[in-house]
Amino acid sequence: MGFWIMKKFLLSIPLAASICFAQEESSLQFNGFVDSYHALQTDYPHEILSSRTRMRGELRMDYENASLYASFNAIYNGVVKNSSGINLHEAYLDYANGTIDVKVGRQIVAWGVADGLRVTDLISPLDYTEFLTKDYDDTRISINAVDFKYTGENAMAEFIFVPVPEYFQFPETTDNPWYFKTLPENAELELNNYPEKRIKYSEYGTRLRFFLESLDISIMALHTYNKLPVMVSSYDFNTGAILVKGVYDPMTVFGGDISMPIGEFVFRGEIAEYFHEPLALASGTAYCHKNTFNALAGIDWYAGNNWTFMVQYLHKYLADYEKRLSSEKNTSQGTFRISKDLLNNTLKLSLYGMIDFDNKSYYGRLSADYQLNDQITLSLGYDLFGGDKGQLASYEENSGVWAKAKYFF
Repeated sequence: MGFWIMKKFLLSIPLAASICFAQEESSLQFNGFVDSYHALQTDYPHEILSSRTRMRGELRMDYENASLYASFNAIYNGVVKNSSGINLHEAYLDYANGTIDVKVGRQIVAWGVADGLRVTDLISPLDYTEFLTKDYDDTRISINAVDFKYTGENAMAEFIFVPVPEYFQFPETTDNPWYFKTLPENAELELNNYPEKRIKYSEYGTRLRFFLESLDISIMALHTYNKLPVMVSSYDFNTGAILVKGVYDPMTVFGGDISMPIGEFVFRGEIAEYFHEPLALASGTAYCHKNTFNALAGIDWYAGNNWTFMVQYLHKYLADYEKRLSSEKNTSQGTFRISKDLLNNTLKLSLYGMIDFDNKSYYGRLSADYQLNDQITLSLGYDLFGGDKGQLASYEENSGVWAKAKYFF
């Protein structure tokens, strides 16, 4: 389906370009990049964890207050074979006159102020087919939506409608090094049993943002689904396999965020109440619904001399807690990032970490990015997984070194 859409889009480019250039004030721009990423397991048997090469093409046509934007990916993945191919990344029409901004089509929607952790940023799901080894922006999945924004002098109102929601993508086969390692060997996954593609199963929400002096605040309301499935298992007596199904149920979210710069620091926060969130039971064979409170606090410190420090803490509280739940009453995780720019900002050294406090597990990425020139960036790094239990600890054997090259055109 994605290839068919791309084919139709490419065939429409000459006609659209001729119409666009017929206008004196119109413009047409095409650019993009090519990147290649490869990762090798450091422990025995030293398997290739990732090997992918991608070309991203981006087309933009502008005329007065209207614009057309489209981007596509042409991917070859030597490890996750079913990821290879051509797919449409984004394609939308945008009309903006300074007060009203209407965007219609396939797009990425990002709400909130958190960095890599999700509290109110619940509309565009994530691609977990290679877990955390992709840059966070590359894991975002675009959605088909109508996004309307009205901007005043110190405030903005946004309304969004998503007729067919999208959901997290996961490894589908056991030959993928990032397949769920916490599942038994005889498990069969069935995570694509999404709600029907009907209007009554759509998403919709609104957000109000206020731009005050040295303070940004927003409040939001959203009717959505748990994009990360609740996994419910059952035993098949005929095949002897354990069937693991994904559950996606509607829930309502009310929340908000705040961002406040003070000198060298930026303080960030998000809160959200999830009403009727589906949660798995400890038995693994059923689930229930609970109201949960989610809160995040973060601090960014721009310390001078090209040093940057970031730390975030996320806490989840289950109201009306029951011991039969698979989750604890209180759960938490955190992230941190330390970076330093050197050599006239051509070399960037960074350390990123994620900590699952409840399972005492962690993920860390040490990286060095060197900008050879305005078009070429070379990167080297090391990923480390470990801990006692949980998903991060289950990937301990996937710790490895990686290299990446990126060329902009």
